[in-house]
Amino acid sequence: MEILSAKDLSKYLKINEKKIYKLVQESKLPHVKIGGKIAFSKELIDKWILESTEKEKNIFIAGSDDVLLRRIIDMYNSSNHASTIFYAPVGSMNGLKILKNGGATMSCVHILDIEKREYNVSYLERYLSKNAHVVLHLFVREQGIYLQKGNPKGIKTIGDIASKKATFVNRKKGSGTRLLFDYLLFEKKLDSSEILGYKDEVESHFQAGLHVLKGNADVSFGIRNIAYTLGLDFIPLFNEHFHMVIPEEHYRSQFVKSFLSSFEQSVFLSHIKDFAGYDIAMTGSVIYPNT
Repeated sequence: MEILSAKDLSKYLKINEKKIYKLVQESKLPHVKIGGKIAFSKELIDKWILESTEKEKNIFIAGSDDVLLRRIIDMYNSSNHASTIFYAPVGSMNGLKILKNGGATMSCVHILDIEKREYNVSYLERYLSKNAHVVLHLFVREQGIYLQKGNPKGIKTIGDIASKKATFVNRKKGSGTRLLFDYLLFEKKLDSSEILGYKDEVESHFQAGLHVLKGNADVSFGIRNIAYTLGLDFIPLFNEHFHMVIPEEHYRSQFVKSFLSSFEQSVFLSHIKDFAGYDIAMTGSVIYPNT
């Protein structure tokens, strides 16, 4: 078994010796201690390189639920690319937590800055290390109220959901849609206790729409595209910006760049057919850091 010192390994991997010790400290590099000094088995290092390379081929996306993004991922995965995309729609807040803990390659989010009443990158300072990420603008989505066909309850505003005692089904805590709905309630000085079914939760926009379609709820809240797909009535309330947050180290990866090429305007137009409620004027643009 060939044993390497930190200096030997630095030359072998062509990275700074300080980086070697940092990887050891973070338990990311296989090592042993011989006579109180750190040493490395070349055989184990070669195995680590191979496993790391294979892992880098896979792209893990965690964050908000979106049907258009899912369509793009499915098309990418079916096109025999070198990498595979895995998508976990766990909500914007949970997506950022997973990204921060290193469990995702990137995270898709739509988090409203309540004070400014706009979508910006302020969440980077709150939840992540701002300077170490790139934020890509994917698209703008219409959010609003799902209604049964013909709107039998006669609902016209978010306040009518409470005043007309309409039954509601909500999205999970931590989702950008739930955060937006709570903000709109606050803006109208409505308490969540006034909404019948506020505590009843579903995982996705599609499930929320199905509850209304099947009559399990009178109304719900989500993106226009689902209302269009299911034939529901829809009241638009807010245009939200949908972002992809990518750590700089992943943004430079050839596999990530290959996937992100799906959002180039000329390519992206082929994905948008039959997708109502999306604005793609800025799709693919880097909004942070500012250039």
